[in-house]
Amino acid sequence: MEPGVDVIHRILVLLDSSPVSGEALMEAMKIGKTYQSTIICIHPVARHDPLQVKVGQDLVARAEGLVKSAGLGFDFRIVEDDPGPAVVKAASRLDADLVVMGSLGEEGLKRQVVSSAADYVVRKAPCDVLVVKSDRSVF
Repeated sequence: MEPGVDVIHRILVLLDSSPVSGEALMEAMKIGKTYQSTIICIHPVARHDPLQVKVGQDLVARAEGLVKSAGLGFDFRIVEDDPGPAVVKAASRLDADLVVMGSLGEEGLKRQVVSSAADYVVRKAPCDVLVVKSDRSVF
């Protein structure tokens, strides 16, 4: 590592069931391998619903297998909150060095109708944010 280069100890990844979320995890792992970072996945649920929690646990289990097989440290949180605020709060509490998350890349009316967690996090996060864009549309 070169002198003066920042070290990324903790990378926080927003994990949901979207394909771009998986792409964000892969990008976080690539960066994590360079710095031997710990990957922390956060899965927000709107309310404590057993079905949503189960979906989150399944996502986390798959992510844990991928991250650990890459030789990286892994941690996770399932939290009751909206995605944007959940990520910002977790990044602050966990002293994250980087947030990696996906974005559907919506524009125009779709962007106004579908609130963007990525926009929120970029504006409010206490650390750097990498947004992985996807061309896939939810509509």
